[in-house]
Amino acid sequence: MKKLIKASIVVAAIFLLTGCGKSNEKQTTEKKEEKISVTVILKEDDKEFDKKELKVKKDESVQNIMEANYKVDMDKEFISGIDGHKQDAGKSKYWLYEVNGKQPDVGATEYFVKDGDKIIWTLNEL
Repeated sequence: MKKLIKASIVVAAIFLLTGCGKSNEKQTTEKKEEKISVTVILKEDDKEFDKKELKVKKDESVQNIMEANYKVDMDKEFISGIDGHKQDAGKSKYWLYEVNGKQPDVGATEYFVKDGDKIIWTLNEL
């Protein structure tokens, strides 16, 4: 009888311990990054040559969006070329950007997009 009780205790302990063990389910602690939609339009001499609807991280800078989605050339902290379309200081031709029809008071590294923003980059003579 004592052997039966000991065996029952051992079996119960095994079930108890396996029930308290680690779960094989993967627990994710990563917070999903919220994505928003923005539109980027590129123009040269007022003619549109590219348009993209993009899903980007919330509060991403215009600069980071451009570098992630286009071949961007830089001159110090300014964009000097986008996908082979380059500024020409001799012709006073430069890249400027606007968001939702307004030119921001800050550079592309300091402007953080919101859902639905329409970003237009224009390469024109000044």
